Amino acid sequence: MTEALTPAADARSLPDMPSFNAFYAAVNDGRRPFPWQSRLAEQVRTGGGWPQEIGIPTGLGKTACLDIAVWWLAADASSELCRRVAPTRIWWIVNRRLLVDATHEHAEHIASLLREPSRASGEDQRETLAAVTLRLKSLSGADGEVPLQIVRLRGGIAANRPREPSQPAVILSTVPMFGSRLLFRGYGSSRSMRPIDAALAGTDSLVLVDEAHLAAHLMRLVPALAECVPTAAPVLRKERSSAQIVSLTATGDATDDRFELDDADLAHVIVQERLDAPKRLEVRNEAKGSAPKLLVDAAIDLIGRVDQPTSCVVFTNTPSCARDVFSALGPRLGSQADVLLLTGRNREREAECIRQRILDPENGVSASRAATPRVCTLVVVATQTLEVGADVDFEFLVTEQCGVRSLIQRLGRLNRLGEFSHSRAIYVHLPPPKRDGGSNQGWPVYGEEPASVLEQLERAQGFAVDVDVSPRRVANVLGAPMEDLGRAPEVLPALLWEWTKTSTPPPGEAPVEPYFSGIADQDRSVSLIWRCHVPPAGNRLWPRPRATETVDVPLREFRDILRDDEAMCRLGSDGTTIEGVSNFQLRPGDTVVLEANRGLLDEFGWAPESSAIVTDDSLADAGLPLDAVALRHSCGADVATEVAGVLQLEVEESDDDERNRAASALIEVLREHQAAGLTEAAWTEFLNQLVPQPADVAGEVSRLQLRSGDEGGSSYDEFDEVSLSPEAVELDRHGAAVGSRAKRIAEALGVERESVEVIARAGESHDLGKADRRFQGWLRDGEPGEPALAKSKVARRRWAAARVAAGWPRGGRHEELSARLVRSWLCSNADPADGLDTDLLLHLVVSHHGWGRPLVLPAVDGTDAIVEYEIEGVPVSASADLARVDWEQPERFARLNDRFGPWGVALLEAIVRQADHIVSAATEVR
Repeated sequence: MTEALTPAADARSLPDMPSFNAFYAAVNDGRRPFPWQSRLAEQVRTGGGWPQEIGIPTGLGKTACLDIAVWWLAADASSELCRRVAPTRIWWIVNRRLLVDATHEHAEHIASLLREPSRASGEDQRETLAAVTLRLKSLSGADGEVPLQIVRLRGGIAANRPREPSQPAVILSTVPMFGSRLLFRGYGSSRSMRPIDAALAGTDSLVLVDEAHLAAHLMRLVPALAECVPTAAPVLRKERSSAQIVSLTATGDATDDRFELDDADLAHVIVQERLDAPKRLEVRNEAKGSAPKLLVDAAIDLIGRVDQPTSCVVFTNTPSCARDVFSALGPRLGSQADVLLLTGRNREREAECIRQRILDPENGVSASRAATPRVCTLVVVATQTLEVGADVDFEFLVTEQCGVRSLIQRLGRLNRLGEFSHSRAIYVHLPPPKRDGGSNQGWPVYGEEPASVLEQLERAQGFAVDVDVSPRRVANVLGAPMEDLGRAPEVLPALLWEWTKTSTPPPGEAPVEPYFSGIADQDRSVSLIWRCHVPPAGNRLWPRPRATETVDVPLREFRDILRDDEAMCRLGSDGTTIEGVSNFQLRPGDTVVLEANRGLLDEFGWAPESSAIVTDDSLADAGLPLDAVALRHSCGADVATEVAGVLQLEVEESDDDERNRAASALIEVLREHQAAGLTEAAWTEFLNQLVPQPADVAGEVSRLQLRSGDEGGSSYDEFDEVSLSPEAVELDRHGAAVGSRAKRIAEALGVERESVEVIARAGESHDLGKADRRFQGWLRDGEPGEPALAKSKVARRRWAAARVAAGWPRGGRHEELSARLVRSWLCSNADPADGLDTDLLLHLVVSHHGWGRPLVLPAVDGTDAIVEYEIEGVPVSASADLARVDWEQPERFARLNDRFGPWGVALLEAIVRQADHIVSAATEVR
């Protein structure tokens, strides 16, 4: 790799880097780090690098690895770019969707302190945070507006991502969300954004995998991918051109490069207290019986051993068992206890209510809760979702049989800080269920391993009533894990090449999930969202779907509750358009849109037996669909006549004033009703915020929008073309702004000089195809004018009609015309490139909306017109016929993949495209 440019910010202008101990204290309320945390920070900073595995027992602060990674990144900001090794993005991966996520809370806490260092309690801490803030801001090529961006990929719709590749960021993700992005098939990501998401996952990333034994296939996949492209030239410094993966686990397997506690840690008073925290476990080996009943009986037994309100967690292995335990415990305990259900299958709306009760300072179970008497007993019935990432501390624990690693994790939620001398646990073991035909194939989830766990526990217990399972002893008691991780297929170069074809995926392509989750893992999931208005196939969903309204459910389980002939609506590859499919056409990673009256959800999440209408969680921040059926579902109002008056569908020429009056009348009628899931005050405030002016958008439901709500999509949606902005923007100005921004991002990352110049040129040229007369007519809604525009201020409701009137073909891509003009310029100049990489230049131009990987599909056109413009004073022209296909593009794309590797190409694209997004969002052009 050619030597990169020097940093955008002169190292001499940066403040001195604070010590790790000072930074840790600043983001952890003044506490000092454990010895292992300081030792690991020093190892990373001085060139020793991250170990393969960090084997620290539960409860001793593995989350501090996040602090170390952020501190290391800030410390490396003063290095020359050709020597920078700290990755810009820090991924924190867990194997499941978490309801209580202490790492996410801590990441947000760090980010908020870095945004406002003045919030710190002491002057020294404020100075420390201010220094780290300035150093992190200096890394971004987008003016460093945000020192550290926090992104949460919790499943389902996942449109959130770092705003550009040089933006320091912490990304909290599940294994499927990261793994699918790495393999160019990002779950919840639209087709056009998959290359960007692949670049952000596969380059310049430190990947910290929490309890990595639960993600063994992903741990093997990441290094194996490098073998598919062994000759690819790194786009960045070698250490940052790919993802570096690190295992964080108390129950790991690495022997060569495992970081563990040392003598200094073992001599630490707090470490000793937590390692020796009293945890006595009683084994109940039951020959037969109902698992839910036995678990309930055990919980009642433990709770009855104390004469004051207490806390207890009941771990089950499946959501159905958890639901049965929850249903039985409530009546048994009555009003003396608050019983909660956690399965991880919740929308954010319901999850937040549960989370508040779990972390309630008076009656919750946060490990930081003050030691004050409880108001009532709290019982939490949970699946594996509470095993990882939750900083909670219970006095009692009941668990169903499980594997070694899961039992260690579950015990980590019991007497976590060593403050409950009376803490006890009960391990309920039942024989494995009989499968079809009477065969015995082990226990669900854990296979044959629970038999070994029982043997080890009974041997340790002997004739005693219980066994000591404190963190210092538990590994010796249980022995080595014996779980069968199953197999994962091998990724071959030809298969990876097929996945990189994001714009035109090959039919029948291999699914990606077995490569990071294994063949035996059958819980392929779909994401569900509930809406009071589900548009017909071919129309777009409004409001736009959001991650907070999704629930992930295993596809097999979802199919089991559907009728064979039940039609489903899923989101298409653009993440917006509805597709009609059958039950059997659903695929893992699909997002299914259910009507609110379909039920299947209650206050604790996924509930297949529930038939109650589900609250549409999307409307509160957007507005109200003008659909009588939808309004009946959402608030029980029969307003068909009023809605018809607003829409005026049977009137040849509607009157806007009449429609507005009808909208006001509709709002008044709705005041007599109340939406499910909203208080009366919240419903009234919602109606008060509605604008009584119906908004009509082609291909979407008409609606009444909130005064500050979602207008239906971003300025770079992928359906057709959307080139709208509050003010019209000239083509030259927009191109110059994008080129300048892209160049700064590339320089900040340390891209080689030659590629930086190509990136800048591509940014300047990416929209030249909009000079087409038809496209200009579209942008101006038929009004003639100069100069050429890149962005239009045409009202969104006029956008579709303006396209038809201008003659621009539906599905036509202006970037294809941009590439033709650039090619014409290259051919018309005696020395056009001046060393420019023409393959890369043409590809970055044609792919700036995600197409051209490997092909831009033709549109129905056939015009004999030409598109003309001027590049650097050279008049250029090309055919404007969008029915023509550039058959050289697939070969060009293949050559670039061979040169830079799939993730290197995607990163170069991401620089140009995200620069365009930032500029298009009006942060550059005013």
